[in-house]
This record gives sequence, C-alpha cells and structure tokens, in this order.
Amino acid sequence: MDIKQLKSLVAVNDHGSFSAAADALDTVQSNVSAHISKLENELHAILIDRKDGTLTEQGQIVVKRARAALAELEAIYSDLSSLTFDVRGRVRVGLIGTTARWLIPLLSEQISLDHPNMNLHLSEGTSSALHRWLHEGVIDLAILNTPIYASDIHFRALFEEQMVLAVPPHYAVSDKDKIYLADLASIEIITPPKGNWFRDELDAVAAKSGVKLRTKVEIDGLRLIAALAIDGFGPAIVPSTAISAHLGDRVRTIPILDVPPRKVGIAKRKNQIESSAVRAFTISLESLLSRKDIVLPKGVTSSNPQQVSKVSKVSKR
Repeated sequence: MDIKQLKSLVAVNDHGSFSAAADALDTVQSNVSAHISKLENELHAILIDRKDGTLTEQGQIVVKRARAALAELEAIYSDLSSLTFDVRGRVRVGLIGTTARWLIPLLSEQISLDHPNMNLHLSEGTSSALHRWLHEGVIDLAILNTPIYASDIHFRALFEEQMVLAVPPHYAVSDKDKIYLADLASIEIITPPKGNWFRDELDAVAAKSGVKLRTKVEIDGLRLIAALAIDGFGPAIVPSTAISAHLGDRVRTIPILDVPPRKVGIAKRKNQIESSAVRAFTISLESLLSRKDIVLPKGVTSSNPQQVSKVSKVSKR
C-alpha cells in the first residue's frame, strides 16, 4: 500500500463520496477509485460499500490506522523542519463554537507571527463531537470545556468563563448587576435537557440553595439557547462568551454568583506522539492568552497566566 491509497480512503470517509474525495484531493474521481481498488486488492477486503459510499466494518478498522499513519508521516516533515527553527506542518484543531468565535481571529494572527509556514485546519464542533474526533484521530487537539469523560484524554485548563443569565430587557431581573439562582425561582428559563452535564450541574447547585429551576423549554444546544435568549424568547443561563458584547442592547448578561465558572482548555490524546507543529501551536496559544495587551472577552479569566508565561519564555531559548 502507498500514501495515495491511504489518503484516498480517508478522504472518502471524511467527505462521503468518491467525487467529493477527488475534489478534496485535487484529482479526478477515477484516480480515487483506482487507489481504493488497489488497496482493497492488497488487503483482500472490501473497504467501501459502493452503494452508498460508506465504509464497511473492515474499512472502519483500516481508516483509523490510515489516519494515524498519515499523521505520523506529516509529523516527520514537521519535526525535521523545526530543526531549522522553521516550524512547518498541519495542525488540526477542533473548537467549541462559543470559544471559536472570539479566539480564532486572535489565534490566527498569533500563529501567522510565530510560525508563518504552519498550516492551521480549524473545525467547530460540540464537546461530544470533539471528544469523538480526538478518539478517531480526526483532529490533533481540541479546545473544549470540562467535564472530560474519556480516560484516554489529557486536559489542561486555559481559562474560565463566568456563567451569566442572558435576559431580555423587559424581564424584572434585567436591572440587577448580579444575581443568585434563588433570584430565578419565579422565572421560567431556557435550559438544556436533563442528562446534559450542564443541566445536571445547575440542578445540583440549585438544590443546595433550596431552589427548583423552572424550565420554559428544554433545548440541546448551547448556541441555540443563547440565540433564543438574544431574540427575546426567554432568559437562559449560558457562559459569558455565548453572547457577543455588541448585542448588549438586545439582551443583558448578569453574572450568577453561585454557579461555578466553566473551564475551557486543551484536550489531547494521552498516547499520541506530538509533532513539533502541534507543540509549537500549543505554546503559541498559551502565550497568546497570557499577553497583557490582549483584551479577553468579558467574563473570561486566564488560568495561571504566570505559569503560561514561563512556558512561553522557555520555549524561545
């Protein structure tokens, strides 16, 4: 088997069809088909169901190994380039949407200054999707929030986000500067469904305060919940970064003092061998969040900025 065969298999899996894979690889469909057929002949296995373009059980096994092999090959080029202090290579990063919105512009500028030849591939996803992508090797690292359920994932906190009540101006509590969950006892709010980690945490904190939250509607999706609050459908408890600062005339964000902040950080597979590009990206990200000239969004507090600053300085020696 060769690299083109492995790339073709991964591309078909990622893009859903032979034609889409060909477009992604900048080639023609017949080449992709030929590479897949040769790989199947070598392995004596059918890897792709030609009826719907999905991977067979054998294909699922092979694509996971293929993805890992291709990542290792990229890491070789990246590691060698770093010896000349010119970090090259692709870094695949997954981010939760509320963080991606404000971090990507800052991060892109930082990487272009630190490592202009680094190729960033950024993808947005929910925390559950990012966990899955990490496990499957689709991304090199993720920027997501706790909790981390998988034992094979290492997490390091980058910052904390204050939890706020996003409330339309016409509600009674909208004139407050800070509130507690007890202040919401008589108000119906938009919440995630029971079983969602955030909803369970809210219910636990409310129970300690002797409060039972009243649900207006249950919605599984933080960004949709925030959007509905912005549109005036009802109040919602969300991370501070879920509401853009320029929307202050449409919705107020009031800090909730007895709800713990949300921790957001870097998640990586414990057993992965990082390329120099991934290591350099991590250092640049931590350095960015420790810079005094960077204004973080309201409600965001960098985790241990002094330690981050030391890591950054050591890396530049």
